[in-house]
Amino acid sequence: MMSGAIRLVILASLGTLLAGALSGCRRTPSAMQEQPPHIYIADWANHRVVRLDDLQGHGWTTFGEEGTGDGQLRFPVGVCVDAAGHIYITEQRPDRLIRLDDINGAGWISYRRKGVASRPANKYTGSWVFVDQAGRIYTTYDGSHRVVRMDDMNGANEVAFGEEGSGVGQFRYPAGIWVDEASRIYVADFDNFRIVRLDDMSGAGWTALGHYGSGVGEFINPCGLCVDRQGRIYVADQGNDRIVRIDDMKGTNWTSIGAFGTDRQPGKLYAPCGVCVDQAGRIYVSECSSNHRLVRMDDMRGTNWTVFGSGGRGVGQFASPMGIFVR
Repeated sequence: MMSGAIRLVILASLGTLLAGALSGCRRTPSAMQEQPPHIYIADWANHRVVRLDDLQGHGWTTFGEEGTGDGQLRFPVGVCVDAAGHIYITEQRPDRLIRLDDINGAGWISYRRKGVASRPANKYTGSWVFVDQAGRIYTTYDGSHRVVRMDDMNGANEVAFGEEGSGVGQFRYPAGIWVDEASRIYVADFDNFRIVRLDDMSGAGWTALGHYGSGVGEFINPCGLCVDRQGRIYVADQGNDRIVRIDDMKGTNWTSIGAFGTDRQPGKLYAPCGVCVDQAGRIYVSECSSNHRLVRMDDMRGTNWTVFGSGGRGVGQFASPMGIFVR
């Protein structure tokens, strides 16, 4: 008969083994954070959305073909992914907002936006999209010079703000849009050469930064923007071929990277359209002009500058990639 002491030793050993096995299966918070994000791109002239696992092209998956029916896209501009994994897309022509359950197009829903006048003369702007933490959908209407928010894909509680002009409460071809954790709304005011922040859809707390130029506090056609977890604002300053980062809407710690270039040298950009930052702080950029590519860097010094893509329609190729989102 086994003694009590021996049984205790065996049970303790089994407990140690079981704890080790469980710890090997358990995903620690740090391990979860290290999982690579998906990169989503609105591939404008290829009439599709592309998803990648990394900037080596792994996991290359596309959705869409040219057309205006279900499952088809025409000149997609903005792309955003909500916390549940739904993919939201805005088109330039026709003016639809589209939601997919996944990159295969499951659960296709489209919403024909009301009172939208497109801006056909310039492909480098267009209407963009963002979904906040509450699931509300924000879009910019570039031809109608306004921002619109609605609660769902049926257009519930749709509210609009803005009109054409360059004063308070006015936009000229608003492009990129982002909503921070405090529900403040940031807009790239493309043809007013500035970025704007609102506290809410009434326009409260209107704050604008920027005017035409290439120096500190100046933009030429800012297109995409995003806000990182520290509240810093990143802007794709398209006409200046650079990315700008500021700490706040006063322009504190203005930092920029980029100079015109069509080669693959670090720091060379040509008409950046979209910008997004992942949880690790890496910066992703889409170039919608003749470079037809994506760029990733670790920081605003251009550390680990990585380039992916070329012109075309095949795997690893883009035609004027515009909106970019990382989740």
